[in-house]
Amino acid sequence: MKKVSVIIPTFNERENIVPLVRAVHGELRDVPHEILVVDDQSPDGTAQVVMDLKDPGVRVFVRDHDRGYARSIREGIERSTGDLLIVMDSDFNHDPQCIPDMVRRLADYDCVSGSRFLSGGKMTPAWRGVASGIFNAFVRRMTGGKITDNLFGLFGLRRTALQGLPFDEIFQGFGDYGMRLLYYLQKNNARILEFPSVCGKRLAGRGNRNYFRTLIRYIQTVCALAGAGRIQ
Repeated sequence: MKKVSVIIPTFNERENIVPLVRAVHGELRDVPHEILVVDDQSPDGTAQVVMDLKDPGVRVFVRDHDRGYARSIREGIERSTGDLLIVMDSDFNHDPQCIPDMVRRLADYDCVSGSRFLSGGKMTPAWRGVASGIFNAFVRRMTGGKITDNLFGLFGLRRTALQGLPFDEIFQGFGDYGMRLLYYLQKNNARILEFPSVCGKRLAGRGNRNYFRTLIRYIQTVCALAGAGRIQ
């Protein structure tokens, strides 16, 4: 049976991370796995509460330089030891109950990716769903890609699918890294399956609220990808 590595980037998720770690263990209880918590030196002590668990199935990495969401994911990928990789957020926006099915689907696909825009998927509030749907249509139009949701960020990957990808270009910024990852996977003719996903509700804290700055960065990313060549 193939080993699964679950990569969870964190920043100020002290109240969410321990319940999430326990939930992931529960979903993968019959599968060889490891959990990698990659923390950007959270001032709220996120890394410490995970280390206090003294759980041999969890590895904690605290990044004190060159910090950032996408760079944390890259470090998790590079430090992981599994054949199959699951990348998910730490705030329950991504439902851990999806993990077993993602692992099963990776027997036939190089990448499985959650989509809020397939039948059965959902995003709230409604205005964010509409705005994100329009933006994803813009991504497809500009790049020639087929992905319905380039921004959700819940991924399952075969390690072999990442070979040869330009990590330095992909793993920078915030959620825009996901657009670049899916773009290059499509360029490499990777077998990608999207599955319906419901955007969950964080247990505690608050997420990124700087929507305008994020939108500008995302538009710049799409334009750069379009300039690199449309997906055939």
